[in-house]
Amino acid sequence: MSVVYMRQAQDSDLAAIDPIIENARIYLKQQGINQWQLGYPNQETILNDLKQKHGYVLIVDKQVAGYVAVITGEDPVYTKIESGQWLNQSTNYVAIHRFALSHTYRGQKLAQRFVTAILTYFFDKDVVDFRIDTHPENMPMQAVIKGNGFVKRGIVYIDEGHAKHVRWAYQLSLK
Repeated sequence: MSVVYMRQAQDSDLAAIDPIIENARIYLKQQGINQWQLGYPNQETILNDLKQKHGYVLIVDKQVAGYVAVITGEDPVYTKIESGQWLNQSTNYVAIHRFALSHTYRGQKLAQRFVTAILTYFFDKDVVDFRIDTHPENMPMQAVIKGNGFVKRGIVYIDEGHAKHVRWAYQLSLK
């Protein structure tokens, strides 16, 4: 049985994170999804995540298998929501961004386990409100999001490659 856990990303993880992001970009393109196709996220984005202690990795048998940026507190991406509303106006939430798994581990239900690890870790830090977004055509990610109890709340816009792009916004409250 594989040992699977999440930990904070370290600078030494960058060599493993870069190909995970690039392979996710390729996978999205192969699926016909115009997400992450304009140079975002890039190494500078990930380095900034690491510097701000927002980066986390999923470890499977001592190998980096996934990456995510988790931002606590108010996230400008979620300030304005259209075609719906957040469950509350709290700014004490966790925003989940740049979620990617290595293609090596695709099909092993590790995305579900990664989200569960995020929820558990931050719930232990007294955070009960979680937000995430994805491209309207990214059905695999939508399945992961919904499979973890998130509910679609509306539309947000994200800067990706110097342009605003529509993303479906989801929220989960554990209280």
